Amino acid sequence: MIINILIFASVFVLPIFPSLFIGLWYPLWLIVTIDAFLWFVFAWQWLRGRGKRYPLVLKVPSFKVAVFIPVYNEDPELVKGTIRSVKAALRGRGDIYLLDDSTDKSIRDRLRGICSELGVIYVHRGIRREFKAGALNYCLWKFGYKYEYVAVFDADQRPAENFFDVVMSFFSKGVGFVQAPQLYSELKSPMAKASWYQQLPFLKAIMRGRSGSSAFSLGSGTVFKTSALLKIGGFVEVLTEDLATSIKIHELGLKSIYIDAELLWYGEPPATAAAYITQQTRWAFGSFQTLPMLLKSKLPLPHYIDYLAGILYWLRIGILRFLEIALSPLFASLVFPEFFILYYIILFSYFIFYNIIMKKIGETYSFILHKGAEYVASIAAASAFLAWCLKRKMPFKVTPKRGTKRCVPCAFL
Repeated sequence: MIINILIFASVFVLPIFPSLFIGLWYPLWLIVTIDAFLWFVFAWQWLRGRGKRYPLVLKVPSFKVAVFIPVYNEDPELVKGTIRSVKAALRGRGDIYLLDDSTDKSIRDRLRGICSELGVIYVHRGIRREFKAGALNYCLWKFGYKYEYVAVFDADQRPAENFFDVVMSFFSKGVGFVQAPQLYSELKSPMAKASWYQQLPFLKAIMRGRSGSSAFSLGSGTVFKTSALLKIGGFVEVLTEDLATSIKIHELGLKSIYIDAELLWYGEPPATAAAYITQQTRWAFGSFQTLPMLLKSKLPLPHYIDYLAGILYWLRIGILRFLEIALSPLFASLVFPEFFILYYIILFSYFIFYNIIMKKIGETYSFILHKGAEYVASIAAASAFLAWCLKRKMPFKVTPKRGTKRCVPCAFL
């Protein structure tokens, strides 16, 4: 714990020294320091993932899995399509549980009818607590403990027919869970395309590099070993239960596998800026929420650095991004040339690495969309950070689907 705190504190203490001796403002050195830290970790993760290979699945082991599909006032037809996809992938090798937390009675009635029609077990809690994580735990302790594995799919996330054939072959002794990457199915709007490009470095470099060590659950498309969940007391009941639960499982000394293979499962991206901000606010707030737990954790040092970089990323693109914008006149006037040079060295290096990952050297279109999505996410990250600092509770908001209109989330509600 002491080492964890020292590493975290060093990110904020180190910028003090150059600000004293060189004269550059502390906030600017903080931006450069965090950028350098994130760049180092990103490059390290990319290098770790370069040599990883995924073997061809020749034999699928026998298994019995409980598939949880948590829903909250979702479109019943959307949920029906997901159930059918899961049934096609499962092929009788387990059971499907629809965890319906809907507050709309008409939706509950329709979902209950769909479950009866498709042979799915319908579950509705009398008292709704701790949102998605609470629903998962309710079903885990009531039904899931009987199974060797537990899989989770969100209402709009559908597995391909070979999902379990591929994923289950990666379980071996010492593996706590296996995560497959998501493929966005509908990239019709500019925001949907931008959100996809914004995700690619994370999916293709960061998660690939963390496979076999600190890859974390993405909240959907994950298969857990039930014994691992039971050992940590079930899903951690916070806003981003996937991230927090992954930390707890890694503390047990178990590994996680990330399969960098496309077409294993797919879902809908946020189609509008409002939907994207809703999603990013939840992710950012949940990451900040896990910081105290991370600092107290007994993770191996490489795991800890991986997780810490993920939290600092939200700080960097949030509050520090707005500070960066506010100080942009100083960049233009070259009042602080030291900062200008360091900042653009880091930015250009990231651009080169991004294009290497994308295998499109010199192609700027995807990079521009990626950075554009980051600037939109800055609103979410800054709002989430302030809400976390002020200890405000943030309600769980489902990401709007299929372009439905919802107001931009306010983290201070």
